[in-house]
Amino acid sequence: MSELRTNRIVPRDGITSGSTQGGGVIQVRYGFTTTQTVNNTSTYADTGLTASITPTRSDSKIIVMASLNCVQKNNGTYLKVRVVRDSTEIAKLDEGAGYTDNSNNNIIGSISCHLLDSPATTSAVTYKLQFASVANISTTAVQVNSSLSSMILMEVSG
Repeated sequence: MSELRTNRIVPRDGITSGSTQGGGVIQVRYGFTTTQTVNNTSTYADTGLTASITPTRSDSKIIVMASLNCVQKNNGTYLKVRVVRDSTEIAKLDEGAGYTDNSNNNIIGSISCHLLDSPATTSAVTYKLQFASVANISTTAVQVNSSLSSMILMEVSG
Protein backbone atom coordinates (compact mmCIF):
# COMPACT_ATOMS: atom_id res chain seq x y z
CA MET A 1 0.00 0.00 0.00
CA SER A 2 1.43 3.36 -0.97
CA GLU A 3 1.17 6.55 1.01
CA LEU A 4 -0.89 9.36 -0.52
CA ARG A 5 1.05 12.63 -0.24
CA THR A 6 -0.36 16.06 -0.82
CA ASN A 7 1.57 19.01 -2.18
CA ARG A 8 2.97 21.22 0.53
CA ILE A 9 5.08 24.31 0.76
CA VAL A 10 8.49 23.43 2.13
CA PRO A 11 10.18 26.09 4.26
CA ARG A 12 13.75 27.25 3.65
CA ASP A 13 15.28 24.60 5.95
CA GLY A 14 13.60 21.94 3.82
CA ILE A 15 11.67 20.28 6.63
CA THR A 16 7.90 20.40 6.58
CA SER A 17 6.39 21.26 9.96
CA GLY A 18 5.59 18.09 11.91
CA SER A 19 7.40 15.86 9.42
CA THR A 20 10.03 13.28 10.29
CA GLN A 21 11.00 12.76 6.67
CA GLY A 22 13.69 14.68 4.82
CA GLY A 23 13.91 15.39 1.14
CA GLY A 24 12.73 18.99 0.89
CA VAL A 25 14.61 21.20 -1.55
CA ILE A 26 16.53 23.91 0.29
CA GLN A 27 18.32 25.67 -2.59
CA VAL A 28 19.17 25.30 -6.27
CA ARG A 29 22.28 26.43 -8.16
CA TYR A 30 22.97 26.41 -11.91
CA GLY A 31 26.10 26.45 -14.04
CA PHE A 32 26.64 26.32 -17.78
CA THR A 33 29.21 26.77 -20.51
CA THR A 34 29.30 26.99 -24.30
CA THR A 35 33.09 27.22 -24.62
CA GLN A 36 34.57 24.44 -26.74
CA THR A 37 37.30 22.63 -24.80
CA VAL A 38 39.85 20.17 -26.22
CA ASN A 39 41.94 17.49 -24.51
CA ASN A 40 44.34 15.14 -26.32
CA THR A 41 45.88 13.42 -23.30
CA SER A 42 44.81 10.71 -20.87
CA THR A 43 45.08 13.22 -18.01
CA TYR A 44 41.71 14.56 -16.87
CA ALA A 45 41.06 18.20 -17.79
CA ASP A 46 38.18 20.49 -16.86
CA THR A 47 35.35 20.67 -19.38
CA GLY A 48 34.49 24.19 -18.21
CA LEU A 49 31.21 22.92 -16.76
CA THR A 50 31.12 23.81 -13.06
CA ALA A 51 28.73 24.95 -10.33
CA SER A 52 29.17 25.77 -6.64
CA ILE A 53 26.86 25.49 -3.66
CA THR A 54 27.18 26.19 0.07
CA PRO A 55 25.05 23.67 1.99
CA THR A 56 23.03 25.19 4.82
CA ARG A 57 23.16 21.95 6.85
CA SER A 58 25.97 19.40 7.30
CA ASP A 59 23.54 16.50 6.86
CA SER A 60 22.14 17.80 3.57
CA LYS A 61 22.47 15.86 0.34
CA ILE A 62 23.32 17.44 -3.00
CA ILE A 63 21.59 16.25 -6.15
CA VAL A 64 23.89 16.77 -9.14
CA MET A 65 22.31 16.79 -12.59
CA ALA A 66 24.59 17.55 -15.53
CA SER A 67 24.59 17.28 -19.29
CA LEU A 68 27.87 17.48 -21.20
CA ASN A 69 26.91 18.22 -24.78
CA CYS A 70 28.30 17.79 -28.26
CA VAL A 71 31.19 15.49 -27.43
CA GLN A 72 33.64 14.74 -30.25
CA LYS A 73 36.50 12.28 -30.67
CA ASN A 74 38.87 11.35 -33.50
CA ASN A 75 41.66 8.92 -34.49
CA GLY A 76 40.16 5.77 -33.03
CA THR A 77 40.11 7.06 -29.46
CA TYR A 78 37.23 7.42 -27.06
CA LEU A 79 36.83 9.55 -24.00
CA LYS A 80 36.26 9.19 -20.32
CA VAL A 81 34.27 11.58 -18.15
CA ARG A 82 34.07 12.00 -14.38
CA VAL A 83 32.36 14.17 -11.74
CA VAL A 84 34.60 15.89 -9.19
CA ARG A 85 33.61 17.58 -5.92
CA ASP A 86 36.38 20.10 -5.20
CA SER A 87 39.37 17.82 -5.94
CA THR A 88 37.74 14.46 -5.14
CA GLU A 89 36.35 12.16 -7.84
CA ILE A 90 32.84 11.13 -6.83
CA ALA A 91 31.68 9.34 -9.99
CA LYS A 92 32.88 8.06 -13.33
CA LEU A 93 30.23 8.70 -15.96
CA ASP A 94 31.74 6.93 -18.93
CA GLU A 95 35.03 5.29 -19.76
CA GLY A 96 34.31 4.49 -23.38
CA ALA A 97 32.13 7.19 -24.89
CA GLY A 98 32.05 7.28 -28.66
CA TYR A 99 34.31 4.31 -29.36
CA THR A 100 33.98 3.20 -33.00
CA ASP A 101 37.45 1.68 -33.63
CA ASN A 102 38.21 3.93 -36.59
CA SER A 103 39.93 7.21 -37.30
CA ASN A 104 36.84 9.22 -38.15
CA ASN A 105 35.81 12.37 -36.36
CA ASN A 106 32.63 11.50 -34.52
CA ILE A 107 30.28 13.75 -32.60
CA ILE A 108 28.46 11.53 -30.15
CA GLY A 109 25.81 13.80 -28.67
CA SER A 110 25.71 14.14 -24.91
CA ILE A 111 26.71 12.43 -21.69
CA SER A 112 24.53 13.11 -18.68
CA CYS A 113 24.43 12.23 -15.00
CA HIS A 114 22.09 12.32 -12.05
CA LEU A 115 23.64 11.53 -8.70
CA LEU A 116 23.16 12.11 -4.99
CA ASP A 117 26.18 13.27 -3.00
CA SER A 118 26.75 13.72 0.75
CA PRO A 119 29.44 16.40 1.16
CA ALA A 120 28.96 16.55 4.99
CA THR A 121 29.89 20.22 5.22
CA THR A 122 28.46 23.72 5.42
CA SER A 123 31.41 25.14 3.48
CA ALA A 124 31.20 25.96 -0.21
CA VAL A 125 31.70 22.97 -2.53
CA THR A 126 32.33 23.06 -6.27
CA TYR A 127 31.22 20.33 -8.65
CA LYS A 128 32.69 19.99 -12.12
CA LEU A 129 32.93 17.58 -15.00
CA GLN A 130 36.32 16.54 -16.34
CA PHE A 131 37.27 14.54 -19.43
CA ALA A 132 40.25 12.82 -21.03
CA SER A 133 41.25 10.91 -24.14
CA VAL A 134 41.67 7.22 -23.37
CA ALA A 135 44.19 6.70 -26.19
CA ASN A 136 46.45 9.54 -24.97
CA ILE A 137 47.27 10.43 -28.59
CA SER A 138 44.04 11.66 -30.08
CA THR A 139 41.80 14.65 -29.64
CA THR A 140 38.57 14.73 -27.67
CA ALA A 141 36.41 17.85 -27.41
CA VAL A 142 33.28 19.04 -25.63
CA GLN A 143 30.86 21.89 -26.35
CA VAL A 144 31.74 21.55 -30.04
CA ASN A 145 30.32 24.44 -32.10
CA SER A 146 29.45 26.30 -28.87
CA SER A 147 26.80 23.81 -27.78
CA LEU A 148 25.38 24.30 -24.29
CA SER A 149 26.46 22.07 -21.38
CA SER A 150 24.71 22.65 -18.06
CA MET A 151 24.63 21.57 -14.43
CA ILE A 152 21.98 21.89 -11.72
CA LEU A 153 22.78 21.42 -8.03
CA MET A 154 19.97 20.99 -5.52
CA GLU A 155 20.47 20.87 -1.77
CA VAL A 156 17.92 18.59 -0.13
CA SER A 157 17.43 17.96 3.57
CA GLY A 158 18.90 14.68 4.82
